[in-house]
Amino acid sequence: MKRLFLIALGVFFLPLQIITATESKSAKTNSPVAFLPEQARALAKQAEAAFASGDLNQAESLYKKALEFGPNNASLLVSLAAIETRMGKLDESEKLLQQALHLDLKNAPAWLLLGMNYLEEKKNDEAFASLIQAALYDDRNPRIHNYLGIAAGRKGWNEPSEDELRKAIELDPQYADANFNLAVLYLRRTPPLIELGRRHYQQALDLGSPKDPVIEAQLAKAAPDPATSSALP
Repeated sequence: MKRLFLIALGVFFLPLQIITATESKSAKTNSPVAFLPEQARALAKQAEAAFASGDLNQAESLYKKALEFGPNNASLLVSLAAIETRMGKLDESEKLLQQALHLDLKNAPAWLLLGMNYLEEKKNDEAFASLIQAALYDDRNPRIHNYLGIAAGRKGWNEPSEDELRKAIELDPQYADANFNLAVLYLRRTPPLIELGRRHYQQALDLGSPKDPVIEAQLAKAAPDPATSSALP
């Protein structure tokens, strides 16, 4: 799956990772996975193992078989949707997510993945609306705030975008992507906020993000502003 991006400096780089209904421990809805028949649970575990080994085709097949035993299980639908998203089958993923939300409107992982799909398709209004719903049902999930920050940035809303990305970092100080995205946001400002951008870009690198040649070039050309640097929060 290609990385999502905002045009300008190189973009908001975010790897698309699998989402399951049990991913967020702070989610406010109860996963119905415990009520699955034993056959479906066993197949779901095999599917998770296949995904972990990188075999997306096998994971997809196993989740589909699991759904034969639990066709109305929102958790399984979201898990299969995540696999379809990873395989680039966004239409199939969105159909599954709509089914999951029909069963469980408060399913934050479903709203999150739907918003991520819409970002990938550059359906920015739909992405923002979906991610707002995700945050409503799981406000303590840093990934939701990170993607909501991207969606707000796509719409040109710099202050809400900054607020959401900062919230993501507050919830998870080790979140490299959120630091990277905040750096991009600062560096696309007019005029760019160089030292704030530099700080969060370096933090992202320290946390494992790869170097970005466009940002590296911009920072190399910019002279540090001592006044701004000394005033950094």
